[in-house]
Amino acid sequence: MTSKREVSRREVAPGLYRFGDSHVNWYVLEDKGALTVIDGGMPTHWAQLLDWLARRTLSIDAIEAVVLTHGHADHLGIVERVRREADARVHVHEADRPLSRGLGLRRPPRRIIHNLWRPHNLAVNVAWMRDGIMRVPPILQASTFSDGEVLDVPGKLRVIHTPGHSPGSSTLVAQNDTVALTGDALVTLDVVTGRSGVGIMPGKLNDDPDQALASLRNLEGLNARVVLPGHGRPWPDGLPDALNRARRAGIDWRDVSPHYHGHDHTAPQRGPRR
Repeated sequence: MTSKREVSRREVAPGLYRFGDSHVNWYVLEDKGALTVIDGGMPTHWAQLLDWLARRTLSIDAIEAVVLTHGHADHLGIVERVRREADARVHVHEADRPLSRGLGLRRPPRRIIHNLWRPHNLAVNVAWMRDGIMRVPPILQASTFSDGEVLDVPGKLRVIHTPGHSPGSSTLVAQNDTVALTGDALVTLDVVTGRSGVGIMPGKLNDDPDQALASLRNLEGLNARVVLPGHGRPWPDGLPDALNRARRAGIDWRDVSPHYHGHDHTAPQRGPRR
């Protein structure tokens, strides 16, 4: 059974800091003392943010914006609290505004429900319940963006719409196109099984798996050196390499095995749909 650990608030790219735990990531982008929070993990991650701000002698008011890669509950944990306490503007793709407002906020995907008894999946769900996933508040006020926009936030994030995991799932490009924050459009961890490796989210963890795979084409030509996913470790070997691996993996319909605790997405799998 996978143990949960807190992710150290370390710099994973110039001015970009990773937060969260072994199951979910969120990030802070610093630009001349002003901050943009990218996604929001779990409600209990609030303490990570406050501790980091204190260590850097920054106040909550330094946060000017929150930008969401998509609107699922495991990425919204501290967002509404940041919005209220920092008076920060929240930005989300227009297609995911209903999700961030609370549509289906407490409804887990079918693949998680069907495999709840599997060891890693059970561990994740116990951890997320403990961390307050059932208490994630909806985002009451937010601005919406669309594909191709450059957001007027600290760090000037550029939006590439990569739908499929959710209707508004988006990749955010930072640091002069050298960093891609992919959310759940491209990950390095299957949260249901604990398998590691680069790919799209498996099977029915996507609203539309075929679209999720096809959306990787939207990232072609982008030579980001670092990929920062919503789940799993940062990928340091560049976005082109990550895209090649994800295409080879295809859509992962494999059955979840209770004896399988790690793999690399290296070949397409088209088993029974879960």
